[in-house]
Amino acid sequence: MDVNRPARVWLGPLLMCAACLFFAVLDTGTKYLTAGYPVIQLVWVRYTAQVLAVFLIFQPRMGRNLFRTRRYGVQLFRGLFLCCGSVLVVNGLARLPLAETTAIVFMAPVLVTLLSGLVLKEKARRLDWVAVACGFAGVLIIARPGGGLLTWAILFPVGTAVCNACYQIVTRFSRSSEHPATSNLYTGLIGALVLTPWGYMAWEPMAWFDLLLLIGLGTVAALGHLIMTQALMYAPAATLGPYSYTQIFWATLLGWLAFSSVPDSVSRLGMLIIAAGGLLLSFAPLLRRLAVMLSKGLPGDRSP
Repeated sequence: MDVNRPARVWLGPLLMCAACLFFAVLDTGTKYLTAGYPVIQLVWVRYTAQVLAVFLIFQPRMGRNLFRTRRYGVQLFRGLFLCCGSVLVVNGLARLPLAETTAIVFMAPVLVTLLSGLVLKEKARRLDWVAVACGFAGVLIIARPGGGLLTWAILFPVGTAVCNACYQIVTRFSRSSEHPATSNLYTGLIGALVLTPWGYMAWEPMAWFDLLLLIGLGTVAALGHLIMTQALMYAPAATLGPYSYTQIFWATLLGWLAFSSVPDSVSRLGMLIIAAGGLLLSFAPLLRRLAVMLSKGLPGDRSP
């Protein structure tokens, strides 16, 4: 008997929760910096710092293998989608509360269900459509008339969710098995290169503390992705899916600590409904298998 098995069982979820904390810290720090600097400049420096962090961590061990990929086109499209998503979400963070922005971005899993039918020709089941309805209902509740969020700015996190969904679709369509460090490197590199002209033109001098904070946030982004990849080594994606929604909790907590911003009761309801839709998608395969088992009769069930 392996005495370390219980630790490994919980290590995947714990690492996923830690990765979500890193992403929430990234968004919190970025929101803080948007008060004094252009969005493009912040995203550009963050991506550049991410590339440097991945290179310094993995190049000594991997050498040229860090740059080897069999699917340059896939890496390009994935990088472009994430780059667009990053620019949109930072614009959203500059104008909207942290927790609500994070919750809306988590529409991505339900959008994947819609795009899978259109692009991958995957048939959506009834439970999947319920999850999609939950996602859209949650956004409508958060952006309710009179709630202060029903402005054009809400299109930024919604656009981020679309970009993230497209990123996931490209990843699934490619069936690629690149090394996580390689994908992480190309993602940051493409974002940094694409944003270089606009980042240079929009550049404003930064205080040393702010510059070091921004570089640190790029490192946090790289570490968050690497921790998530490590989590997937201990548990399948379907198992870890529900734990990714802890990022909404972290964002709410950090938004309160850093900006004294607490979602009202109606916004919290919308956030819970969005999370419920995502959790329903995560648990859908398990529920379907359970239904099949019940229809066939549980093992050991013998009628007299």
